[in-house]
Amino acid sequence: MDCKLNRDQLFSRRRHTRKQDTSTVHYHNEYELYYLLDGKTTYFIEDKIYSIEKGNFVFIPKGIPHRTDQLSSRYNERLLLNFGEEMIYEKTRPLLALLSETSVIHIPDAHIPELEALFLKIESEYHENAPGKEALLEVYIHELLILLCRYRIQPELSIPKADQMVYDVSEYIRQNYAQDITLAQLSNQFWMNESHLSRKFKQVTGIGVNQYITYVRISNAERLLRQTNLSVTEIAGKCGFNDSGYFSAVFKKHNGETPLSFRKLGK
Repeated sequence: MDCKLNRDQLFSRRRHTRKQDTSTVHYHNEYELYYLLDGKTTYFIEDKIYSIEKGNFVFIPKGIPHRTDQLSSRYNERLLLNFGEEMIYEKTRPLLALLSETSVIHIPDAHIPELEALFLKIESEYHENAPGKEALLEVYIHELLILLCRYRIQPELSIPKADQMVYDVSEYIRQNYAQDITLAQLSNQFWMNESHLSRKFKQVTGIGVNQYITYVRISNAERLLRQTNLSVTEIAGKCGFNDSGYFSAVFKKHNGETPLSFRKLGK
């Protein structure tokens, strides 16, 4: 898993094609608001999987590991807003708590044009060099946060039956990551051919079964390194690694540093 990213821009727009690489797991000290302007993608937030479609907003609190995976989509276009504590007023701070309740924010179709236009105002002002730029950006950002809280709805979940199995498998992995989980065991657990399960999981989530198992284990290992004084060996055992040396090697491959270095740096 990648370490913290340093952000030097408030706003960005990106068009993605299948030829481009997917993002790596990262976190940062700013709040992130993602809007999918077109297409679809898969979002990994901590150890959960979310399917994101055109018109969805995603809110990521600071310090939360996440990444997008574009492999399930040939094309998408997104708008991304990153803002720090300096942009937040005390009276609007409760809005962040409301938006943090659900990572994916669904908005009624009737309000999408209004919010999209506001996002585009932020983009336009960000690229200007006019008097009062910073003040106007703050106004627009707070207006956007307020309207997202007002308009957000609880969507009716309509996961296709064929895809529901994948989410059941991912939930099983999240609940049992400390155990010995293999593709063969999952195949027996969910009464499905191994190759079909592997192919379907990758098709729906954009990541392989074994990659997801490792991702969940490393995410939980990071949490234990940050929040407990358990030894590396103890954490390895609690996260499904029978060998602490192997755990350290996998952790370094995903994070760029050893578990002890990660803990000492306070990440």
